[in-house]
Amino acid sequence: MLFDIHAHLMGPEAPGRAFWDGFTRLAVVQTGRSEERVRQRLEDIWDLTGERLLRDMDEAGVERVMVMPVDWGLVPAFRDGTMDIWQQHLLHAQAVRRHPDRMVAFACFDPRRPDAVALLERAVGELGMVGLKIHPAAGFFPNDPVAYPMYQKAQELGIPVMVHTGPEPKPLYSRHCQPVYVDDVAADFPNLTIILAHAGLSAWWQEAAGIASVCPNVYLDISGWQAMARLRPLEFYTILHTLIGTVGARRILWGSDYPALRLLMSEAAWVKAITEPPQVARDHGISFSDADVAAIMGDNAARLLKL
Repeated sequence: MLFDIHAHLMGPEAPGRAFWDGFTRLAVVQTGRSEERVRQRLEDIWDLTGERLLRDMDEAGVERVMVMPVDWGLVPAFRDGTMDIWQQHLLHAQAVRRHPDRMVAFACFDPRRPDAVALLERAVGELGMVGLKIHPAAGFFPNDPVAYPMYQKAQELGIPVMVHTGPEPKPLYSRHCQPVYVDDVAADFPNLTIILAHAGLSAWWQEAAGIASVCPNVYLDISGWQAMARLRPLEFYTILHTLIGTVGARRILWGSDYPALRLLMSEAAWVKAITEPPQVARDHGISFSDADVAAIMGDNAARLLKL
């Protein structure tokens, strides 16, 4: 089974205009394209229904996907031009209900919301969501006591928790997203399954691997690595080989971070990047067993979510 463990339904107001402004500024610097051209491309990838995502999945041979909203609503810059967070959850739940054989959804709430725990219970009980996303780039640390009731409730509900790790475009706060802060959570909730989204990216992947190597309840999600796979492939495959050697293929999950990374690499090309590594990897003695590829590309996700 090919299972994308990390995707979103996004448009201008979800997750918010402030994100797209920051994303655009960063893309202009990184690609050399004009701001006008980047914004035109954004209109090509926005997808609030999941229909475009499903078409791309079909092209790539991806059978299932996990989609989730993002709660940045408490960040001052997101107070205007951002869809209500419960409305974002309804949007994702509706997509899953239309395609229950293809999609599942995680909830995502800022733990600083006074009703965050109750919202999580509603999302799981009423909307059928099967996991929780915590996004510390909103301005809190994953090991802040304010987040602990959310972890406790997730553990009671028997659902995994995904925590964003790695730098984010402004106006979000990257320093809160270092993997090391999840070490406390893994120690204090040893029976809670924790996924480090993006495995720290290129900034902190070693830190993410180090935490996962001593925390058997921690998994690494490699969504967001498309840029390195496309532009610096030898570096990417060397790191992936190291991650497998450090934590084992059974704790690595493939995801796309759809739709934003679609600007860099299609879903089909990202699948192929793992299932058919290029010659540059083979020339340097880097290869992956069929069992490891199957585990990373979907078997692990299906096992974690009991699907």
